[in-house]
Amino acid sequence: MFNLKSIEKKQNIILPSRYKNLYQSDFKEIDGRLNICINEETIRISKFLNAEEMDNILEEFYDFWSYDIIPIAETEYDDYICLFYRENSSDPSVIYWDYDLAMVCPEDAIFYLCDNIEELFLKLKYV
Repeated sequence: MFNLKSIEKKQNIILPSRYKNLYQSDFKEIDGRLNICINEETIRISKFLNAEEMDNILEEFYDFWSYDIIPIAETEYDDYICLFYRENSSDPSVIYWDYDLAMVCPEDAIFYLCDNIEELFLKLKYV
């Protein structure tokens, strides 16, 4: 059975404390806030991922992500909101990863959303 510790160990990362606290509380603090408004676009989160789902997705997309990208939520279009460790290993930024674009050009599939997880949770709006 996978948990966040096993994800951290396998990926050689440390998940942000704020994210781990929300995960342990089953994201109750942000209940109902599943829209991310960036500029004039709205991204709808369909669900936050559990550790087993995260691990399965990491296995499936390892060739695209390596150890630098950790999915935390799935969007309504089956894309992912991810923690992005490539630029800052201690305070990852948050990105949107577009599956369809990745199939054409992996570099074009990553869209910056926020500087960190705190900013992401501040940007979440009610559905």
